Amino acid sequence: MKKHNLTLYGLVILVFLSLIGAGVWQYTRINSGSKHPVSEKIFSQNKWVNAPQVRFKVLKVVTSTGADEKRAAVTMRIKQLAPGNYGAIKGNSNILNSIWINIPYGFSNMSQWMKNANGTRYTMKELNDGKSKIAKFYFTTPSFNYKYRTAPARLSILIPDNDKFEHYTKYSMFIDL
Repeated sequence: MKKHNLTLYGLVILVFLSLIGAGVWQYTRINSGSKHPVSEKIFSQNKWVNAPQVRFKVLKVVTSTGADEKRAAVTMRIKQLAPGNYGAIKGNSNILNSIWINIPYGFSNMSQWMKNANGTRYTMKELNDGKSKIAKFYFTTPSFNYKYRTAPARLSILIPDNDKFEHYTKYSMFIDL
C-alpha cells in the first residue's frame, strides 16, 4: 500500500512539474518576439521618404477650422516600388489603408479615398501600376478632440517592413491643425 501511495505521489509531482515546464516554455515562446513592433521615424514636408515598398513626400498640407471640426487636406507624391501591404493586407497597394492624422489622445477620420490632383478617385488598377502619382487625402477631426491633445498632431503612415507583418515603421510629420 505504501509503495502504491509513493508511486501515486511521484506521478502527481511529475505531472505538476511537466505542466509548469510546458507553461514556462509557452510563455518564453510567445514573449520572444520584438518588444517594440512599431518604430517611428519623423520626416519633413517636401523631403523624400524611402520605405521598403514605397517612396513618397508630402507636397502640401492645407488646414482649416469649421464650427465644430478641423480639416486637413494633404497632397503627396507617391511612387509604389513593390506590391504594398497596407492595412496589414498582403498585396494591398492602397496606401489610404495606412494613413491618418494622429492626434494624441484623440482621433481623426480616415480620408474617404485617394484622389488625383483633379479630384477624381484612383482606381485599384492605377494604385497597383507603380507609376509616380500625385494624391490628395482629406481628414477631419472634431474640434473638441484637438483641444485636449497632449502633443502636436501629426500625419502618420504605418508601413510594414516585410510581408510577415512582424515589425512596422510609422512615418510621421508634425502638422498644425
